[in-house]
Amino acid sequence: MAYNARLVDTFLAIFVRVIVPVMVTVGVGYLAARFLVFDLKMLARLGLYVLVPCLTFTAMARTTLAAGEFGLIVAFALLSMPLVGGVSAVAARLLKLPPAEAGAFHISVLFSNAVNFGFPVLLLAYGPAALERGIVYAMTVQIVMQSLGVYLAARGRADIRTALKRTWSMPGLHAMIAGLAVKALAIRVPDPLFEPLKLVGDSLVPFLLLVMGMQLAAVDLKGSWRAASVAAVLRLVVAAGLSVGLARALGLTGLTRQTMILENSMPSAILGVALAQEFDTAPALITKIIFLTTLAGLFTLTVLLAIV
Repeated sequence: MAYNARLVDTFLAIFVRVIVPVMVTVGVGYLAARFLVFDLKMLARLGLYVLVPCLTFTAMARTTLAAGEFGLIVAFALLSMPLVGGVSAVAARLLKLPPAEAGAFHISVLFSNAVNFGFPVLLLAYGPAALERGIVYAMTVQIVMQSLGVYLAARGRADIRTALKRTWSMPGLHAMIAGLAVKALAIRVPDPLFEPLKLVGDSLVPFLLLVMGMQLAAVDLKGSWRAASVAAVLRLVVAAGLSVGLARALGLTGLTRQTMILENSMPSAILGVALAQEFDTAPALITKIIFLTTLAGLFTLTVLLAIV
């Protein structure tokens, strides 16, 4: 009984300290979208093209990550894709999903919401050092999403040139390269320049949660939930189990291990909606999966935070 009481206290403490602030901020965005009109596309562009590059550059310019650890994070992000993708392919075949829905299903299972949801959780749970590691993971996954994700969404309508162009157009990628170059060359960025960039980048975390709440307010909840439910289990539970095994296989320890497992176990990526809408790949299914994984993720992440 005493052990069970301590376990409940641990879960409750983590939920209150990490998850509740996330829920409240998302809720503010959700309520705002119910009473006011926002241009979500413009807000998404602001986050992608302004806030993310500022955060990425300032974090990488003064990162404490060693080259070996950086490489392990990239390896983890890349190796997790075929592992999760293989399970997703089997599930989609068993569900007998049509091509468009299968593409939406794969996107939702493969790509986690490592930025909108992941960055705030990492910052609240472990602090700036975890956020540094999360940025490297997220940028690596974004490269894959902007290439492989386009193929999955387009179902053959996007060629290699289109995918590579989308990948190279990612401002966060350029910011990471620039930040790492500044760090490697020991370039001193003057504080009057660095601090404003850092201030803008630091605003990304609450901004992303507000925008996520606004996006959830626009979710269409009609239709079948069978495929969405299966995708949610794969994204939140199966991906978490695979992440634990992969982290052990790569020899990850400490904060890097915790960060990678959490980032790869986040709810489905919000960006999947944009890809689905652009290529007409069952956007309604993706929005259902995002809605379901975001709600369920509040509890699965609490458990993960307690055990990893």
